Amino acid sequence: MTAQVPGCYAGKILRVDLSTERIWTEDWTPEMARTYLGGVGLGAKILWEEVPPEVTWDHPENRLILATGPLAGMPVWGTGGLTVVTRGAMTGGGTNTQANGFFGANLKFSGYDAIVLQGQSSRWVYLYIHDDEVELRDATELLGKDTWETQDALQEMLGMSGHQLSVYTSGVAGENQVRFAAIHGDYGHVASKNGCGAVLGNKKVKAVAIVRGSKSLKAADNRGLFQAADDISHDLQHDPSTRSLYEYGTLPGVSGLSRLGALP
Repeated sequence: MTAQVPGCYAGKILRVDLSTERIWTEDWTPEMARTYLGGVGLGAKILWEEVPPEVTWDHPENRLILATGPLAGMPVWGTGGLTVVTRGAMTGGGTNTQANGFFGANLKFSGYDAIVLQGQSSRWVYLYIHDDEVELRDATELLGKDTWETQDALQEMLGMSGHQLSVYTSGVAGENQVRFAAIHGDYGHVASKNGCGAVLGNKKVKAVAIVRGSKSLKAADNRGLFQAADDISHDLQHDPSTRSLYEYGTLPGVSGLSRLGALP
C-alpha cells in the first residue's frame, strides 16, 4: 500500500512550463512533506535543486514558486496566505516572502500545495485554476491595469465576486519589471520582498486567479486543531502584546522597522 501524505496536505504540486505551455502535476511523498515543512521548506528545496548558480533572476530557468503550508485551508487564524520563493530581482539571491488573503486556502481546496512557474511565456497570460481545470489564458485585456483593477477585471470576466475568486498579480510595476515590484492579492495583501513581482512580469504572467475549489482537507486530530485555533484566537484578542496585531495587522511594525533601517 502506498504511503499517504498527511491529511492536511493536498498532496500535489502544480507545474507550469510557460515556454511550452505544458501543465502537469507531481505527487509528493510523506517524507518530503515532513522534511521540507511548509511553503518555505518546499520552495527552498525546489529552488536549490532546480536553479543553478549561473541562472539569474530574469533567466527562463528561474523558478517562481507559490506555496502553502500544512495549515492552509484549515480553520486556524492567519493560515490562508501563501509563500513566494524565487531568485529575486533586487539582490539576485534566493528569497521567500509571505502574503495573507485567501490564495493559499483556495489553492489547497483546488487540490494543490504549490504552483511552480518555470520558463518564460511568449505572450502575456494569466493562470486560471478551478479544481482540475488549469489553463493559461490570454491576458491582453489586463495589461496596464494596477493590482486592484486586475482583480476587478478578472471578477467581471469570470462572473465572480467576493471570496469566490482569489487573484495575485504584480500590476503595472511587474509588467515593466521594476526591480522592487511586489506581488499583490485579494485587495491589499502583499508578498513584498526582493522584487518577486519583477520575476512574475519577466515570465509574462499578469496574474494567477484561483476559484475557490471543491476539494476537502482533514486533520489527524480535529478536536485538537479546533482547541489550538481557539487558543490562538483568544491570545490575539486579549494578550496586550498581540492585541495590536489583531486590530491593525503588521502596520504598527512600520515605525519600528524604519528606525532599525530594516523596512522590506
